[in-house]
Amino acid sequence: MENNHILILIVLAIVCAIIAYLNSIKSAKERLHNRLIKSYGKKANKKISVDELEQISHFYKNSRAKYYIDDITWNDLDMDRVYKAINNTNSSIGQEYLYKMLREPINDEARLKETDNLADSFDGDEDGRIKCQKIFAFIGYAKHMAVSDYVGMVVDLMPKSNVINYLSPVFLIVSLVIMLFVNSAVGILLVIAAMAFSVITYYRFKADVEKYFVCIGQIVKMIKAAKDIRKLNLSYLADINEKLSSLSKEFDKVYKNAGMLENGNVTGSLSEILLDYLRMLTHIDLIKFNNMVKLLNNKEKEIYELMNTLGYIESCIAIASFRKSLDYYSKPEFVSGKKGMEIIDVYHPLIANAVSNSLTEDNNILLTGSNASGKSTFLKTVAINAILSQTIFTSVSKKYKAPKFRIFSSMALRDDLEGNDSYYIVEIKSIKRIFDAMDESDLPVLIFIDEILKGTNTVERVAASTEILKNLSYMNAFIFAATHDVELTTLLEGEYKNYHFQENVTNDQVLFDYKLLDGAASTRNAIKLLKVLGFKDEIVENSNNRARAFLNSGLWD
Repeated sequence: MENNHILILIVLAIVCAIIAYLNSIKSAKERLHNRLIKSYGKKANKKISVDELEQISHFYKNSRAKYYIDDITWNDLDMDRVYKAINNTNSSIGQEYLYKMLREPINDEARLKETDNLADSFDGDEDGRIKCQKIFAFIGYAKHMAVSDYVGMVVDLMPKSNVINYLSPVFLIVSLVIMLFVNSAVGILLVIAAMAFSVITYYRFKADVEKYFVCIGQIVKMIKAAKDIRKLNLSYLADINEKLSSLSKEFDKVYKNAGMLENGNVTGSLSEILLDYLRMLTHIDLIKFNNMVKLLNNKEKEIYELMNTLGYIESCIAIASFRKSLDYYSKPEFVSGKKGMEIIDVYHPLIANAVSNSLTEDNNILLTGSNASGKSTFLKTVAINAILSQTIFTSVSKKYKAPKFRIFSSMALRDDLEGNDSYYIVEIKSIKRIFDAMDESDLPVLIFIDEILKGTNTVERVAASTEILKNLSYMNAFIFAATHDVELTTLLEGEYKNYHFQENVTNDQVLFDYKLLDGAASTRNAIKLLKVLGFKDEIVENSNNRARAFLNSGLWD
């Protein structure tokens, strides 16, 4: 009777554990559903460390296109922050592809419009979008690695012998048979020895291939995602579904052999714990792994195509969400035959309550204005909009009309301590790379230069800046240059159109409206700011006297 009670308690415990597990799955699905609804149309706020960003960038670096946003321009414009604001993805594949997308402006307008149409379709189909997002959430994130890093390594990996892996479960089964039917005492010792042998050999072999399990797990999840997306039968994915169907056939055997492989997501669930013990004792995942390595040999191209296709789908969902988060946006109009630009009410996507500006100009642009008046922010705003227009077909403006450009900047530079280069050397190297790119480009080049050659003395800076900017103006380029050197407004007259920002300085504050104005700046505020910030009157007065004397005579007193 007592044994029956114990058995009943064991059965009840198992039933309770199963119910709790099923409830946890249901609760997790509900939380995911609510999170997807809540996060859509909001600026993404996912925390991504510097190391994680480096890993995310590897997909782009490992297969870089002919034209791309180079590191100097990317860092000048703080594009990591822009990427983070757009990155409403739920998988490693999606976030790696989106990063690559933003680094590679597209010259093919048909491809850009395909991206636009897919983003619009997801925005108009909440049910289909959420179903797709859940599929990508199942793929999840490969922690501490970039999926693209290991693809080439996996397809070239040589499978190891499965002799020991097959021997382990055989040894255990024989030991159990001896224990049950021959000699229990001997059998128990053999079972203990068989289990020890299985666990020791399991971890020894598993350690050699651990890092590849995550990658193969991601590949298997991608194959399943391709199948699941096709099953949704979304009309706007018809062409993509054909590609996914073809790729799924390439990986049919891989998918069928994927059972019992560790999925890379440690949940601590009862089922996962039991499967872990089963894997250790039977080596079934190691056997499956070696079989899958054989099946994946020579499929690098197909794996990358699967990554690109799925990553593109999820990136379009992220683009749709980003558009929804903006106060307003427009779809760019690309023109050919001239180098100018027309942008109406353009603003910076990361600045709350940003001031918008408009510009219609065919001439190169020279920006002047006092400190903190908005010159640098305006340059970044235009540059970021050019990149977003040519990558995700989205301009943070009411109108964007321009040619397709290669885009370069020389703005937020600093001393290169490791290379022993001064600020000025770093600066001229940065500008020289733009000249070099001009020789290689069959597209017009859009150039942004902030405070040109500020790392050297005034006389040589004005002389060299004049010649550099003049030479650039003769090339196939459209140039935005900001400077404090008002001499350039006269020296470059004819090659550049002058614009400026201004401020209103009172006795106790400086007010900026951040509005772009025609013509060169006629005011300076550096000395006025000394007074506003509380410097002694003597310093302010003497500074003004020295400035007036120099303007009158051209000599310093």
